[in-house]
Amino acid sequence: MIDSMSSSTAGVTVIWNFQYAWIPEGYDLRTLKASIETSLKRCNPEFFIQGKLLAVGHATGDKHQTITTLPDDFEISPVRPDNIRTPDPEDQTALLLVMKLSMKVLAKAANILVISGNYDLMGAINGWRQRDIFMMLALPESSSSPDFYHFANVNWLWASDDPESAAAAMVNGGGPIPPVPRVRG
Repeated sequence: MIDSMSSSTAGVTVIWNFQYAWIPEGYDLRTLKASIETSLKRCNPEFFIQGKLLAVGHATGDKHQTITTLPDDFEISPVRPDNIRTPDPEDQTALLLVMKLSMKVLAKAANILVISGNYDLMGAINGWRQRDIFMMLALPESSSSPDFYHFANVNWLWASDDPESAAAAMVNGGGPIPPVPRVRG
């Protein structure tokens, strides 16, 4: 496990798989990026979201309507049947997310946060972590399993409709799940 980072690399690239890590009903999307950044700062006060938050996924109905109204600090990469050759939206989203993740790594992103409930991605996340990329993972609270926590350097729970556990959820600015490695920004 990585214990430290270079002092010049506190920017975090955030990739959100909105298809499998949705937000609580009625949540104000205009505050989402700030809440994620607050959670990152609880891990390392020097962390900040570098650039736009990348939103990847396939959404229909109300979710589609919500995604199309995201603020300007999000870059939306919707999965469309015409741009990926697999018929399953889950597979399409996983493939697109791994492609986006790989592009960020190749562009020399040192710290990456992936927000996803698609467990098909865990191998890629673990592979990049083992190549000295500081990988962070936020999993949906409803389907989170400690079995996957070792795939990333730091883990969060993503959402909570329960006010009692909201303080632990990233979507509400909560801190990471212990143990948290020592990091320097």
